[in-house]
Amino acid sequence: MGRHVFLSVLGVSILAVVLGVFLSSLDVERASHQVFPWQIEKLADGSTRVFQITLGQSHLADAEQIFSESAKITMFVPEQGEPVVEAYFNELQIAGLKAKLVVSVALTKDELQAIYDNGERISTMGSGTRKVTLHDSDSQKVRHSVISAMTYMPSINLDAEQITKRFGMPDEKINDTESDAEHWLYADRGLDILLSEKAKEVIQYVHPSDFYKLIEPLKK
Repeated sequence: MGRHVFLSVLGVSILAVVLGVFLSSLDVERASHQVFPWQIEKLADGSTRVFQITLGQSHLADAEQIFSESAKITMFVPEQGEPVVEAYFNELQIAGLKAKLVVSVALTKDELQAIYDNGERISTMGSGTRKVTLHDSDSQKVRHSVISAMTYMPSINLDAEQITKRFGMPDEKINDTESDAEHWLYADRGLDILLSEKAKEVIQYVHPSDFYKLIEPLKK
């Protein structure tokens, strides 16, 4: 009787181990599916998907659910240029890589003005840019707004060889006028990689149809 119990327990234990290994392998497969920064999927309608987020379609709330983290939402109003609302993820673990992520959402001029007017607190930064703390109702509105761009800042340094291996050769390279960095540009994927020897790299994603918005300031 005792021997039969022992064999039954042993059989259950082995099954549990096998099942655990199988589920772990599935988790790894799921984690590695379209989550690395170089895994940019081009969709039939011309849009792109990265980190399981489709630019121009997914909402900020979708990103918060994917990353299991609430973003800090802030409006910035520069002295020159258009105001922008950004959502900041301070510390993410994406496919085992630590990173920070800034998400921009698409809002009309009227919506931006209303958010500014409803702001709970406005402070001026050293650059002259005004920083606006949003009212709770506006934060919820932003969470249900479409993501227009994402800026990914990895915690590790990438060099030209690593970028070429993962992303391929860029369509064009443009020197940054304010630093030693160089912009590596990939038009068909709406991708701009800011490569620097002195600072960590910055990777920006936009919808390919909005790629000109990245190019125009660099060429002026």
